[in-house]
Amino acid sequence: MAAKREASVAGQLLVVALVVVAAPSSVPVARGEAKAACLSEYSKLCGKDEKKDAACATMVDKACGTEANSVAFIERLFAELATVGQKKRESNTQPTSGGQDALNGSVDKHGGCPGNKTVYAFSSHCAVDCDMACKDPACSDRCYIDCPYTAARFGYIMATPANKKAIGEDMDCFKRCAKEKDATNDKCLVSCKLISPALVSAPPHGA
Repeated sequence: MAAKREASVAGQLLVVALVVVAAPSSVPVARGEAKAACLSEYSKLCGKDEKKDAACATMVDKACGTEANSVAFIERLFAELATVGQKKRESNTQPTSGGQDALNGSVDKHGGCPGNKTVYAFSSHCAVDCDMACKDPACSDRCYIDCPYTAARFGYIMATPANKKAIGEDMDCFKRCAKEKDATNDKCLVSCKLISPALVSAPPHGA
């Protein structure tokens, strides 16, 4: 009987030990396909071949392994922002999203990408490499739209908790504004302090 009690106690202790050991693994760490997808997406920002930025590649590798929650959150938010605000046509009629463009502005507003770069500066390797692989102008235009979006998402991933919160609040502000009857992208960018009113062009005379 005593032996059974000892075995039971030992079993309970083992369970407790396993729970304690397992606790650190609850920290969101990306592995396998999730990490591979993250690396495939954000390594574009580091250049390639002899122009590859080794420090950038190391930073992306670490972020993709340890920032699983932030990676998943910004991908979901970015998809949501595609339907927020007005669609804007760039050269060769390439569409951009008001909400996604607002994310670019918010990341810049709160310190920008690593190295305190703007999303456009941080996306330069990506844009050049993407453009070189293109065979038509529409593809090239898409590179110079999508690469800054990639940089903005990575800027969010690398942001401090306080700046992540501030970026989230900016996006909530833009989403609320976009639902208003007289909402325009410019109005919402100004309202959410993502652009100076002076940068908004005045309407044509007599409009």
